[in-house]
Amino acid sequence: MRLLRLLSPGRQAAASALLALMQSVGLNPVPVQAEPFRRETYNPAILSLAFNERAHTASDAKDKSTAFLDLTLISREGDPIGRRVQLSRERFRTELRNLYQALARQDSLRIDDPKSPSRLLYDALIAPIEPQLRQQGITTLLIAVDRGLQAVPFAALHDGQRYFGERYAFAITPSVRFTPLGPPRSGQQRLLAAGASSFKGLAPLPLVPQEIQNLAAPRPADQFLNQSFTPSILLSQAADSRYDRVHVASHADFQPGGPSKATLHTGAGMISLPQFLAMRERRQGEPLELFSLSACRTALGDNDTELGFAGLALQSGARSAIGTLWYVDDVATSAYFLQLYRYLDAGLPKAEALQATRVAMINGKLRLEGDRLIGVDGQPLLVALTPVQRQRVARGLGNPFFWAGIELLGTPW
Repeated sequence: MRLLRLLSPGRQAAASALLALMQSVGLNPVPVQAEPFRRETYNPAILSLAFNERAHTASDAKDKSTAFLDLTLISREGDPIGRRVQLSRERFRTELRNLYQALARQDSLRIDDPKSPSRLLYDALIAPIEPQLRQQGITTLLIAVDRGLQAVPFAALHDGQRYFGERYAFAITPSVRFTPLGPPRSGQQRLLAAGASSFKGLAPLPLVPQEIQNLAAPRPADQFLNQSFTPSILLSQAADSRYDRVHVASHADFQPGGPSKATLHTGAGMISLPQFLAMRERRQGEPLELFSLSACRTALGDNDTELGFAGLALQSGARSAIGTLWYVDDVATSAYFLQLYRYLDAGLPKAEALQATRVAMINGKLRLEGDRLIGVDGQPLLVALTPVQRQRVARGLGNPFFWAGIELLGTPW
């Protein structure tokens, strides 16, 4: 496996272990077969994206903005495959900023234009390894990303035919070494669903009660809403090994100054990032399968808070976490999570459930009928939407603003 030399010594061991684990996950039958997941073609791999600042020629050394992006694909077929491409950091930052601006305005991403930010970022980050992804029939990627790449909304990148988030199921990790790679816990256990809809000095989230109640209704669950959702309830209950999933719907804030300045709002006070770390010990070796944060900008912190609350959820013992990259629309986000959990309950792996939800939104299968937002199965996700709420989603949910900012971190299965 000669190309493992592209990885650090620590990653060599992780990559070797990952190959064996991915062979097992990819070849063993998935417990429940459900549309649109096809277990017979399930083929996961790891893609490492890392900046390399070292200049290799005199001309490179003169351009301080020049960097090299190392792409390494590790699959269950043969040796790892490596590609190195030259990349202007300044150009990269500019195109990423332009993409975020278009997303924030819900503009067209101009996917027919090869010079659009969505296409250019795809060409830089994915296209160099795309032939190998297609050739090997890769369906699912665990993307290990360097600092500086963690803010990329990979789902919104476009190859001229399809969005990356349509074509691939994926999860993000800052480190393969610390990502749990074993199979998920079998059998559904219990959901902890907590949320707050009213706050002092912050905009209300009127759909949170519906989101929490509808998530809890079809499964064994405990609900904590508004005043009953306290910091101590979340931190103590989430540490209880009876729960395999925790879902939180609220507001989150990131202020400069590191983790201690970042807070998640409950119905009765705030939780700081460092408090999450206590959950790992309390779980006593029984990690959460999934910690979902249906709140604004929880997958991205500042320079001192890598990967935000979702990253802390991983450090706190969750195998996977879901967070958001930007300030999300509450109607679309509540609908997203409700549809996502229906796919999870049908037996889809986590990354495939997110992919299926994105595709359903792109294809108009999540649709507005009167004052109700209807899911893929024809059953309501949300009801009694106000005229203002209906207006926000009246043109559909196909724009990447509504779905590309919701990302899975950690284990993709």
